[in-house]
Amino acid sequence: MLLFSCASLAQQSVGYNIFLTNQEKEGQPLDQPMTQFDCSDRIFVVVTVAGLKQESHELKVRWLDPLDDQRELTRFNFQGLPITKIWAWLQLHGPTGAIVGQMFDPSFGMEEFIGEWKAEVFIDGEKVSVQRFQVLC
Repeated sequence: MLLFSCASLAQQSVGYNIFLTNQEKEGQPLDQPMTQFDCSDRIFVVVTVAGLKQESHELKVRWLDPLDDQRELTRFNFQGLPITKIWAWLQLHGPTGAIVGQMFDPSFGMEEFIGEWKAEVFIDGEKVSVQRFQVLC
């Protein structure tokens, strides 16, 4: 009977809580989930994982724009803990020279960013979430 209990403990599942936010304090994202962002926001994808083995793991986030093109790829190696909180972020930048136009119109040069985006989240090569969000200017 004891052997059976040990075997079931070894097969505990991994649990994920994943959300997006632009709220931060001292460089760390706050637990305030959001789905709409401005072109000037730093957009965080926050991943809290429970039950990972205490060894090295890889977070990968593919940031896909409204045309489903990959705009950014984030890779981060981290050490698993009983509860691990990690994050990645996206900061959109308009084309060179758009800064002058943005003084009068914040969306100037950012039109291609407006719409529904996706953040595909992978842990150790396995897709664990797709977070959809809107970028509005």
